[in-house]
Formats: sequence, structure tokens, C-alpha cells
Amino acid sequence: MHTKPDTTGKVYLVGAGPSDPGLLTVKGLHVLQQAQVVIYDALIGPGIYSLIPPGAEKIPVGKRAGHHLAEQDEISRLILDQARKGRTVVRLKGGDPFLFGRGGEELELLAAHQIPYEIVPGVTSAIAVPAYAGIPVTYRGISSSVHILTGHRKQDQPLDIDFAALLRAGGTYVFLMGAAALHEIVDGFLRAGMSPGMPSAVIGQGTGADQISVSAPLDQLEQEVCSRKVETPAVIVIGQTAAFGKRFAWRDSLPLSQSRILVTRPAARSGRLAEMLRSLGAEVLEVPAIRTQVRDCAAQLLQVLDQIGTYDYLVFTSPAGVEYFFALLDQMERDIRCIGGIKLAVIGSATGDALRQRGLRPDLMPDRYNGAQLGRLLAGCVPAGGKVLLLRSAQGNAELVRQIQSGKQIEVMDLAIYDTCEAGCHGHDPQLAAWFLESRMEMVMFTSASAVRGFVKMTEGIDYTKVRALCIGRMTAEQASAYGMQAYVAEKETMESMTEAAVQLHRQLWSGSPNALITD
Repeated sequence: MHTKPDTTGKVYLVGAGPSDPGLLTVKGLHVLQQAQVVIYDALIGPGIYSLIPPGAEKIPVGKRAGHHLAEQDEISRLILDQARKGRTVVRLKGGDPFLFGRGGEELELLAAHQIPYEIVPGVTSAIAVPAYAGIPVTYRGISSSVHILTGHRKQDQPLDIDFAALLRAGGTYVFLMGAAALHEIVDGFLRAGMSPGMPSAVIGQGTGADQISVSAPLDQLEQEVCSRKVETPAVIVIGQTAAFGKRFAWRDSLPLSQSRILVTRPAARSGRLAEMLRSLGAEVLEVPAIRTQVRDCAAQLLQVLDQIGTYDYLVFTSPAGVEYFFALLDQMERDIRCIGGIKLAVIGSATGDALRQRGLRPDLMPDRYNGAQLGRLLAGCVPAGGKVLLLRSAQGNAELVRQIQSGKQIEVMDLAIYDTCEAGCHGHDPQLAAWFLESRMEMVMFTSASAVRGFVKMTEGIDYTKVRALCIGRMTAEQASAYGMQAYVAEKETMESMTEAAVQLHRQLWSGSPNALITD
């Protein structure tokens, strides 16, 4: 690793793997989270893209066959210029930067100008993509070696490959960037004497939601690939182990295989839902459409807490409310003893879990996790003339208070302790909008009406009638419908129900008969 005084920035060449964000290394993710500018390839999958910090500058320099946003010399110069500005630069490359990734070329200019840099290896698509198609590149007694080659060729020039020598070496042959040269690759092996019946496969869009795997004998491979319309990037596998793809195709059996889902929850809240979806085979993008921040309300809260003994219930409507309440207590140098023996009410299990993590248990929680149900439950439990302290977002809807006060004289102190900001205050995201314009998203998950509005700000200009919005609650669905989205509602207001609804909607879409609403 090279070093230089701190006045100069630093460059990290990070291998992002083939597409699935789960294949990004721990170090790669750590470095990416520290980036001030990210220069990324076209092969970076949507899931990887969603891991780029919202505040980082994003610069696309995608290169695919016949479509270059920037030539290699321009990219190298761009990396150098950004580092000279004193910035932390991540050059995010598909697969591994040193395996046909031209990473060495990009280091030449950095080394010549004494720019500090580090290399973060990535999982290569040569191994990962066949694995996601159920193909082991080596297998004891069948293939003891693997040869990784590039099918890329200079314009109007033949492939510079000695097929006869490869055939003598034996093993499994994996070609990257070879889709355009598939005919030459097949013809080269056949001319060298390979059996026409040799098992072969082409995997397009490997490890992503669009993954498609085509298996065929070598002499029929081109015809099958053409009929299935396999898209690049594609990995070609030729050898006896390719036959295992039909037996070991594990990914195809997952219920959300070939589903790409956008989760719009705040960054601190999306993890559990995203992991549940990924465990079922979905490619998940975590793009927060809202963010929360604590309000400057310590003095007001302190005044209310001094009168806490006069209240019947302390009410939380979200895990964020619980977290910010305890943060404010710490700021005021108070602890949980200041609330005495007041009863606690929550809107749902996630909020209840947030309390349990702090040694508290809710006394009241509705069967249906929404504000109207919680309000009606409180109205039935609080005596006439009673008092309720409600700690929540400043953007909370008025339905909860109306329900609490219906039919009784109940005093509600509705204290806003945090704000909910739409679109994370980072505005329009052209890359995200482009994926929707390309119809590359199967559905979007919304857990609040504000998340719907934040999403619209980030994707301004797309056709919202083509967006499938899977929502928690009637109000969220109504907001999505107001923008013309196809609204689907989960049966219950839980992450588990959202996941079940995603599986149901995915099956309906693939069967060609999605319902207008899953449930109301």
C-alpha cells in the first residue's frame, strides 16, 4: 500500500462481486460506507448501488459491449482528479478488479502520481455465477482444474485462444465477456475435437433477479441461447460439470427467485424486512425514502415528565419514538425511573420489541397494528377525564387522537419528539428512476404514506401506473393510489405479513393474474 501526506485523498479499488449485494465482502462494504465519491461500472447491480451512502457523489462510467460512458483513459484520469481534491474515492467494479477488470491499468496513473490506494478483492463472477446456477466448476473425479478466459476481442479481430491446447489440458472452461463471441468459442472447441455433446451452459445476469441459465450440449448451445434471449453480462461454462446445473439449480426453488424488490423504510429499520426477503431469494434494494431525526424538545419533554404521575398511559407509535425518547432521557441526564409506574401502550409488535429491549413490556397493543385500532383501544381503557401522553413524529396523522377522544373527555398530550423527512433530503436519484423506466423493479414496499411521497421525489418523471406498491395499511395504499400506483395491501401491519404478501404477489404476477388488492 502506498502512503502520502493527508492533503491528498485516497483511492480504493473495490470488487463488488457479480450483482448480489450479499456477495460484497465485509471490507468492501466498510470501505464503501466511508466513500465521498463512488465511480461505478454498469455491471454494478441495483442491490449494490443501494448500499452507496446517500451523501456520496455517484459517477457512472459504465462499460458494456458497444456502450461506453467513458473510455478507460478518461476513467483513470477521473479517479486521479477526484483523489487530488482530497476525497475518499471508491472505484466500484463488478466482480474482482484484477480479473479482467483492468484494475492494474487504473493503478498505473495513481502510482505515477503517488496517490495512496488500496485494493479490495471481490468475488469473481467466474465462480459465483456458475454456483448460483448450481454448477460447480470443479468436481472430484470429473474436473480437477478450471480455466478462466475472456471472450472479449478487439473489433474485427478473431479470438486469440489456442483451443487445442485448452482441450489437451482438460477441466472446466469458464468464459467472461464472451456472449458476443459465443459462435467462435463453440466453433473453436468443436474444430479442436471436443465432443458435440459436451455439457455447456450460459448464465445471463448472474446472481441477480434477472438471472437466466441455459444448458445444452455444446453443438446446440448457440441455438438455445438465441431462443431464450439471454442478456449480457453472461458467463459461459463448458465442461462435464455444466451438467450439474439441472440437478443443483438451488436458486430456482426459492419462492422469490427472479423478484427484485425496493424497500423504502428508513435505513435503521429496513434490515429485518430486507433479510427476510433475501432469504426467500429476492434481490433487494434498500433505498430509504424517508429519514427520521430527533427534535429539540428536551425542555418541553422535561416539563411533561415532571407531571407524569397525572397521566394514565404513555403511548409510542414506532420503534423510532422509543429510541428517541431514550436518547432524550440521556440528554437530560434522566433514566427510566422518571416515568414511574405509568402504563405503556404501543401500536404494534416492533414498537413493543423496542421497549422490551430496554427492560419494559407494553400493557396495551391492538390486534391490528394501526393508529385507528390503537386509538379505539385506548378510548376503551382510559377513564373519562383521563390523560394520555403520546410521543411520536411531528408528521403523525390525526386519526389516533380523534379515536382516543371519541365519546369521552380524554386529554391527549401529543408531543412530537422527532421529525420524518421525505426522500432523506437527498432528492431525485436518476439511476433509480432509470431502473424503473427499464421496468427492472417487480414491486416497491411502503410502510408509511410519507415513504410513498419520498419515493416520488426520488423518482420524478417515471410512469407511476407501472409501479406495484406493496403497502402496510389503508392510508399508505391510498397515498400510493393517489399517484396512480397499483396498490396492494398486506393482510397485517407486520414485516412477516409484508413478506408473505410479496410471495403471493410474485406468484400472481408470474401466473399472469395479479389481484387488484391482496386484502383491504
